[in-house]
Amino acid sequence: MRVPFTWLKSYVPELESPEVLEERLASLGFETDRMERVFQIPGGVVFARVLEAHPIPGTGLKRLVLDAGKVVEVVSGAPNARPGVGVALALPGTEVNGLRIGERTIQGVVSHGMALSPKELGVGEYGGGLLELPPDALPPGTPLAEAWPEEEVLDIEVTPNRPDALGILGLAFDLHALGYSLVLPEVRLETEKVPLPFGLRVEDPHGAPHFTLSYAFGLQVGPSPLWLQRILFACGMRPISNVVDITNYVMLERAQPMHAFDLRFVGEGIRVRRARPGERLRTLDGVERELHPEDLLIAGYRGEASFPLGLAGVMGGAESEVREDTRAIALEVARFDPVAIRKTARRHALRTEASYRFERGVDPLGQVPAAQRALALLQELAGAKVAEGLLEAGSPEAPDPIPFRPDHANRLLGTQYPEGEQLAILERLGCRVEGRGPYRVTPPSRRLDLRLEEDLVEEIARVQGYDTIPLALPAFFPAPDNRGVEGPYQKERRLREVLAGLGFQEVYTYSFMDPKEAPLFRLPLPPLRLQNPLSPDRTALRTHLFPGLLKVLRENLALDRPERALLFEVGRVYGVAEGRVVEKSHLAGLLHGEGVGLPHGEKLSGFPLLKGLLETLMERLGLELRVEAHPFPFLHPGVSGRVRVEEEERGFLGQLHPEVQRALELPPVWLFELTLPLPEPAFRFQDPSRYPLALRDLAVVVPEGVPYGEVAAVLRQAAGPYLEGMALFDLYQGPPLKEGQKSLAFHLRFRHPERTLKDEEVEEAVTAILRALRARGWDIRA
Repeated sequence: MRVPFTWLKSYVPELESPEVLEERLASLGFETDRMERVFQIPGGVVFARVLEAHPIPGTGLKRLVLDAGKVVEVVSGAPNARPGVGVALALPGTEVNGLRIGERTIQGVVSHGMALSPKELGVGEYGGGLLELPPDALPPGTPLAEAWPEEEVLDIEVTPNRPDALGILGLAFDLHALGYSLVLPEVRLETEKVPLPFGLRVEDPHGAPHFTLSYAFGLQVGPSPLWLQRILFACGMRPISNVVDITNYVMLERAQPMHAFDLRFVGEGIRVRRARPGERLRTLDGVERELHPEDLLIAGYRGEASFPLGLAGVMGGAESEVREDTRAIALEVARFDPVAIRKTARRHALRTEASYRFERGVDPLGQVPAAQRALALLQELAGAKVAEGLLEAGSPEAPDPIPFRPDHANRLLGTQYPEGEQLAILERLGCRVEGRGPYRVTPPSRRLDLRLEEDLVEEIARVQGYDTIPLALPAFFPAPDNRGVEGPYQKERRLREVLAGLGFQEVYTYSFMDPKEAPLFRLPLPPLRLQNPLSPDRTALRTHLFPGLLKVLRENLALDRPERALLFEVGRVYGVAEGRVVEKSHLAGLLHGEGVGLPHGEKLSGFPLLKGLLETLMERLGLELRVEAHPFPFLHPGVSGRVRVEEEERGFLGQLHPEVQRALELPPVWLFELTLPLPEPAFRFQDPSRYPLALRDLAVVVPEGVPYGEVAAVLRQAAGPYLEGMALFDLYQGPPLKEGQKSLAFHLRFRHPERTLKDEEVEEAVTAILRALRARGWDIRA
C-alpha cells in the first residue's frame, strides 16, 4: 500500500518525518518496501486555463488558446483538450523528462510550449490525455511546483490479518496507540427530504450481508481539486472526475470500496443477485465478459426484467459509469462475501483496488459512515444535494466483548506492564473498555483480527514494542517436548542439511502445473484439476517435482548460463489411488554441467557424479542405496535406473530423455526423484577392526550395454564373506579395447573380523571372482 506522508500527517499532525514514520510503522509490524520521492515538477511548468480549442483541419490536432498569465497558443493532440479546463503548461526553455521544450511550428501553427499529460509531467502513468485541473485551481501563470511540491511516499507491506490498514485511517489509529494525537476528518452533511427514485432488492444475502444505497443529485461533474488529485496520484491511482475520485479517496481513507452508478441507467432500482447463464457485461476496462453463474452481480431492473450493471466488489460496468453529463447517482457502499469476490476476481483475471480489499474483509459497521463521508465530499466538491433517506439491506452486528486480564497478559509475555498503560493502549486503538477483573474489551468493528484475549495481548506487545519483552521464557512455560511431533520435520531438515553440504542448492516451485505440459515431460495427464486456478497455465496439481526443476534451470540458463547447477527440492506431489486423493512428499535433484575434480586429476560428471552424490547422501543418513537398470519414459533409454533404498523401491535416477531435452532447449541434464519419507536406518554398530585391510584393484571388460549394477552383483556374490566393500573408480572406453566394450575398474577391500587375512585367502577370493566373470564371457583388463 502506498502511503503519502503529508496525507497521513493530516490525521497524525505530530509525525516528525518520513524516516521516523518508517521506523514507527516497522515497530507496529508494517515493513516499508521502499520510500520514494515523487512530484518533482520542473519550475517552468505553470497552471493555465484553456480559453479556446480549434481543430486543425486534416489532422487530429487542436490549436489551444490558453490563459497562462498571458495569452499563449499551443498545439495539442490530446482528446480531452477543450475549453474550460485547467492544464499544466511547460513554457519554452523548460526541460521535461529529458526533453527541452521550445517554440515549434506544427501544421502552420506556432506552439509556444506544451500542454502536459500526467505521464509527461511525471506525476502518474497515464499518457493518453492532458492532466485536467479545475479552471479556478490556481491563478493562471502560477508555477505548478508551488502548489504541488515534492512528496515522500512509503510503499508498505500490509499483512492479510490487517485489512483495516489498507485504509490510511487504520494506520493513523495504530500510530495514535503509540501516543501520537489523532485528528479525525469532520463529516458535515446536509440532507433534504426527497423521495428516493430507486428501490433495492438483495436476493443473495450471503453474498452481500450488508448493502446500502444513497441518493445524490444536482451534481456538477468536473476535474477534482488539486489536493485530491495529488493524493490519488501519490497512491498510484489516476484521477477521473470529482465524483469518481471521491469514491476512490474514501476507499483509500477507510479501506471501504464503493461505487457510483449514473441514475439514468439503473432503471427502477438495484438488484444484488448471481449471474444467469449467457449474461455478458462490458466492464469499465472496456472488456466484454461472459459471466459465470457464481458471479455476484449488481444489476438494474425494470419490472421483472434485470440487466447487469457491475461485478460486485470487483469492477463496475461501462454502461452505467459516471459521465460529464451525469447529474444524479445511486451510491453503493456494501460488504460482500470475501470468498465470492476472490473467486470472481480470479475467474475474470481482474485484480482491482476494490477486490483486493473486499477479499480480505471490510469493517462490518463501516458502510454507513463511509457513505456519509463520500456524500459530504460530493456536497463540497461537486455541489451535490443529498437525500435524507437511505436504502439498507442486512443488519450487521457489532463485535462481541472480549474478557481481558492485564495480569494474564504480563504472565504470557513475561513483562511488568502497568495495568493502566495496557488499558490506555487498547482505548487508543479504538477499543471500548468496561468493568473490572476481568475487563470487558469491545474491539472496534474495523479490527477483524481481534477476537480472543490473546489477540489483545498481542496488541499490547506490538504497541509497547517487541524489544521490551524479556528474552527469557516465562517460568510457567514447560520446556517443549518435540519428540514424535517434530520427527518428520527433523528428518526433512537433516535431508536438506546434507544435500546443502554436498553442494546442492534448494529451490521452491509451484505445486500447480499446466496439464498441456504433461506430454512434453512424457508424463501422464495429472488427475487432479483446480476449480479456481491462480492462472490459466496452472490448473492442475503436479505429479512429479522434476519438471519444476527443469523450468528453474531453463530460466537460469536464459539469464546467465551457469556452468554448473546442482538443484534439489523437497515438496508435495498429488495423485489418485483407489478413488482417493493421495498426497506424497518427494525429493528431486538435478545436475547440469561440469563435474568435480578427483585426486588423480580426472573429473567425475554426469550420471556417475549424481549417483555418487546420491550414494553419499544415503551413506550419511545411514542407508544403503542400489540402482538397477530400468526404463522410464522421461529418461534416456541407455541411462535410466530404478533406485532402491534399503531394498525398497523409491524412485528413479538417470539422464533426461533427448526428446524432452531438445523440446526444452536444454543441455544434457541428469535427474533423480525419490519418495519420502526414507526408510528408518537399521541400527548398526561395529567395533573398529584391529586387523589390516587387504586391497586389490580389478578392471572388468564387459559389453557396453552391461550396467554397473550387474557387474557389481557378480563381484559381490563371488568374492565370499571377507569382501568388506568395493568402489568403482574408473570407466574407460577406447583402444586397446574393442569397439562396443568398456572397462569398469573397482577397488576391492578384504578384511577378516577376528584375525589378519592370509595372502592365500585373498587370492582364493580373487580367483573365485575371475572364474565367475569368465563364466559370463567377460574379461579382465591387464
